[in-house]
Amino acid sequence: MNRIREFIDEYLYQVLIGLVGIIVVFMFVIGGLLISHGDKQTMDDASAIESTSSQSGQATSQSAVQESTRPMASSSTAAQQMYVDVKGAVKNPGVYQINANMRVVDAINLAGGYNRSADKKQINLAQKLSDQQVIYVPIRGEKGAPVTTTTAPQAPASGGDTAAEATSSADGTSDSQSGQQINLNTADKTKLQELSGIGDKKADQIIAYRQAHGQFKKIEELKDVPGFGDKTFANLKSSICV
Repeated sequence: MNRIREFIDEYLYQVLIGLVGIIVVFMFVIGGLLISHGDKQTMDDASAIESTSSQSGQATSQSAVQESTRPMASSSTAAQQMYVDVKGAVKNPGVYQINANMRVVDAINLAGGYNRSADKKQINLAQKLSDQQVIYVPIRGEKGAPVTTTTAPQAPASGGDTAAEATSSADGTSDSQSGQQINLNTADKTKLQELSGIGDKKADQIIAYRQAHGQFKKIEELKDVPGFGDKTFANLKSSICV
């Protein structure tokens, strides 16, 4: 009994120290495994965040490209839109959207067609439509009404002929004196007769030319109207526009 007690007293501290050492080593091993697992988890999380950020950046870039192209598409669409104003003896006067291939007859159909009082003989149904054009269908027996389709008056272009256009006509009665010009495409018969040297017959000739050939593209085209030569054109040059 005494020998057992002596053995325990002699080796007890060594056994305790050994156990403590084993516990310390075990704790280091466990701690190392936990740290390694934590580092791996952190790296996985960082990779996932980076991947998500990359995908988000790509989506944002694609969205920005789409947004940048939308205004261009809208502008292109807006640029192709054309409208005409249909007035006079039609069932539903108003502004209608058209395309470049449509004719006067199409615009009248868009407005519901003629009403009972329309004078169909004075309309050039085959004339092509253009943006901002005015289609006027006169009433039977209406005097002084436009007898063809017309467009809104355009400001005369400035150029090298400015000084010549400011020159009065031979008899000094040109409309240029008042700073106004008569549009060959929009003027009715009464308005055309306000031009110097233009009477009833010549006004009818201008109107007939418009019906047969469409609108004047330039004022020099007036010389193609029967009865209008270089001299007449020179006198009217400063008083007319298209």
